[in-house]
Amino acid sequence: MVPVNDFTRPDITENLINMNNYPRLTALVLIMIAVLSGCSMFGNNEPEYMASVEAEPLKIPEGLDTPAGPRPVVITVPLLRMPAGDELEPMPPRVVSTAGKQDTNTFMAWSAEGAYLMVKDTPESVARRLRFAIVNSGMTMLERDDTGTGSHKFHYTQIFLNEEDGFFSSMAFWRDKPVDYSGVFMTKLKSDGVDTRVFLLFGTGGAVDTAGAEHILGIFMERLG
Repeated sequence: MVPVNDFTRPDITENLINMNNYPRLTALVLIMIAVLSGCSMFGNNEPEYMASVEAEPLKIPEGLDTPAGPRPVVITVPLLRMPAGDELEPMPPRVVSTAGKQDTNTFMAWSAEGAYLMVKDTPESVARRLRFAIVNSGMTMLERDDTGTGSHKFHYTQIFLNEEDGFFSSMAFWRDKPVDYSGVFMTKLKSDGVDTRVFLLFGTGGAVDTAGAEHILGIFMERLG
């Protein structure tokens, strides 16, 4: 009798070798199929848009308007005034909208043009009231505007209170001297609905820095309030 598991027979040994090589042959065939498929995909095939054809222009029937294409949106930005004086310092402006401004007739505010005094009155009335405020505040009126625009030119002299300093106060040489805001200025009115904005300019027409505008417009705020 021949044993069942007789591996010494040549036909059985050859079959076992073929069975061991079958997975390798299968994997090799799959790899070759994938390579050949990739070559056919990335061969000389051109993209679809290369075969596109330009169509004729749209024919508009007589009596109809030509359709308008999209138009660009033009965005304009108003020219802002360049900062000057203490506005160049790295700190927020000292002038902000006054608290409780709804209950007051005048208040200080800030805009792109600088600090201004908001007055709840018409420009014609504010121009007349400013004329009296300038004179009654001890300022010298240089040019009075009677056209209603309120461009009054005036000279302001700041008055400093004399303080009796003692011995130790006189030795405090590091204290800063108060700023003198004296000079020639002019007002400029700008309508804001039913209200009026009062801006302060130098006599030459240049913009006044924040501190100077706050100081002089604050005097007008007390008079017009």
